[in-house]
Amino acid sequence: MEEAKMERLVEKKHWDKLRKHVDGKKEEKLALAQACSTSDADECCNILVTLIHDSDQDVQLAAVKSLGVIGNDHATVHLQWLLTQVTPDQQELIDAIHSAIKSVRNKQ
Repeated sequence: MEEAKMERLVEKKHWDKLRKHVDGKKEEKLALAQACSTSDADECCNILVTLIHDSDQDVQLAAVKSLGVIGNDHATVHLQWLLTQVTPDQQELIDAIHSAIKSVRNKQ
């Protein structure tokens, strides 16, 4: 499913349909992470938290960046957890996590 379609599902608050893509193909998960950055609804945040646990670093990165846009205190805890899981060679992800945490804290 393309990103524009997912963004429409976010707008319409079709959380069940969106959740089905959490276990989809990499492209679906990347589109889902991006679409969730368009709404600060708790459901979007929850989907993104699920995606940061994905085994694919690109999916994690997309979810982290989106959490930086819409995240809240709840998201910060998960971002800090992810920071303890990454290896030193994952510098782009580490930088994105720090940036997302800073962004979330600046919103408060």
